[in-house]
Amino acid sequence: MSDGSPFAKDAQPDSDGRAPSPRPPFGRVGPVPRRESVWAGDVESLLADAVAFAGREAREYAAALEQAAARFRSSAWSVLVAGLCSVGKSSFVSALWGDSELLPTAVRDCTQTNTYVRAPAAGEADRQVRLSYLSRAEAAAFVTKGFSYHRLAEMLATVLGPHAPRLDEMSPEPRLRATIAAVKKAGAQRPDLLVLHDYVADELEQLEQFVAFLDAPAYRPGETVPASWDERRDLLMGRRRPDGRTLDVGKLWTLRRVELVRRCESRWRNTPPVLIDTPWIPLFHEARRVDLIVEQALHADILVLLALPQLFQCEDWVPVVLRERPDLAQRTLVVFNQVDTVDALALYARDGFVSDFKENARRLAEHGIPAGNLYMACARLPFLAGLPQDAYVAERAEKLRKVLASIRKRLDGRPEGDFKARLAAACDPEDAGIVTLRRRLEDVAAEYAARQRAREALAALDALRPTLTLAGDAARAWSAILDRAEKMRRVIG
Repeated sequence: MSDGSPFAKDAQPDSDGRAPSPRPPFGRVGPVPRRESVWAGDVESLLADAVAFAGREAREYAAALEQAAARFRSSAWSVLVAGLCSVGKSSFVSALWGDSELLPTAVRDCTQTNTYVRAPAAGEADRQVRLSYLSRAEAAAFVTKGFSYHRLAEMLATVLGPHAPRLDEMSPEPRLRATIAAVKKAGAQRPDLLVLHDYVADELEQLEQFVAFLDAPAYRPGETVPASWDERRDLLMGRRRPDGRTLDVGKLWTLRRVELVRRCESRWRNTPPVLIDTPWIPLFHEARRVDLIVEQALHADILVLLALPQLFQCEDWVPVVLRERPDLAQRTLVVFNQVDTVDALALYARDGFVSDFKENARRLAEHGIPAGNLYMACARLPFLAGLPQDAYVAERAEKLRKVLASIRKRLDGRPEGDFKARLAAACDPEDAGIVTLRRRLEDVAAEYAARQRAREALAALDALRPTLTLAGDAARAWSAILDRAEKMRRVIG
């Protein structure tokens, strides 16, 4: 995939001095390169003719064709952001959206479930929160894949041996309740267990919170319900004790996602994407986190893997998703955030970031991710700039600018290339790598969406080929539509 810009030469520049791409016809996602505008219009015309034909000659198929045409015209696109703890995912998403107060941030793990961030639709109110709950069976199944359950189940098996409850023979919710009851009974009979296994009390409390919320009126299994905008911090990371333990984990564990509807403050050229901020939960026995991410990644238009500027290894779920969706590798961007932590003096040394960057490119190529999809950012700088300014914030931002300037200076006189350009952009206070990445995301989405949605629309036409039986003029008209579709398929590739 080329890094070149598809901007039209005769387009008028934006107010920031950049030349925009032409406005996309039919309201599709992102800028549509001129080389694609002709066939995109042809696909639109073909679908309109097919829908009109079905309305006259085959009404039972009209709805399916109308849906295919609507998907082709849709301006919706999604970017899933994933990464381990403390790589700055929430501040990155907030900076990308242009709202530093959008998501909670902290040194510890913050986001506990998938968080959708999207702009309000036409006529829709700003600053809304919507909670989508898992079904009761899904929620219980998720928790039996979690760390708390496994620690208690293993403790019971170790302590009780053959007298432990046969948990594997139970369905998820009875398994959780049996675990809680067995741990309480064992603790009452042998108080020393709580001394020998000091984690038991905390893990038991979390499972009890979860089961209690399953039985509470506030739990709305399988439903989507509104919540207060001011509650979003607690809904995303939970209310915490001073030591960091969560007070309401039961509610968090029943959520499929939290959706934030917020006006986008950043300069996207066209429709901003739905950003999906994914959770970080300790990996050991946390298949729940993997399930939450994979469920979304299998449908996302673009993946952004956030990492620290050092040697990087993909999490195990990434190759699983890319094997199922090999085309997604071309739309997987890896962003090395927090470039302010790079050792400027060792930048070009044997063990410096330049060396790490090259090794990262080699490792990612093994998963089909192109070297051109590696980017850098310092999301903390635009994040700080977007906060209410006081002496403390201003001082932190000024220190950060000085660090970035010292790193940028190390690039002087070095050969040009992707590494130099992207690190320079990340060190530029007006860019911080976020502006560059935003443009790249739109270019990737435009290139992908126009072609992929056209393929999907043509596939919907093709699916009717063996089922639609016609005669006379109607048969000839339908055959002509199918011939046009076949020609379009060859043009699109």
